[in-house]
Amino acid sequence: MSERDSQRHRAVDARIEILELKLMDLESTVQELNDVILRQYRDIERLHSLHLKLSDALQGSNENPANPTLRDELPPHY
Repeated sequence: MSERDSQRHRAVDARIEILELKLMDLESTVQELNDVILRQYRDIERLHSLHLKLSDALQGSNENPANPTLRDELPPHY
């Protein structure tokens, strides 16, 4: 192998090493983003469940008001 071939080989090795480092960094970033997405998904599911419970509670309170509001107590002429 000539000196020129040896230099090319080292240059290619250096480029491959740089690419491998960049790939490792990208894989780490993808994992971090995946973790964020998973946390957000769980938060959305929790908030959705809470929203449904609150909607049901509000619906129930509108159908059978246990505590009448001032609006309910107004005389008919208002």
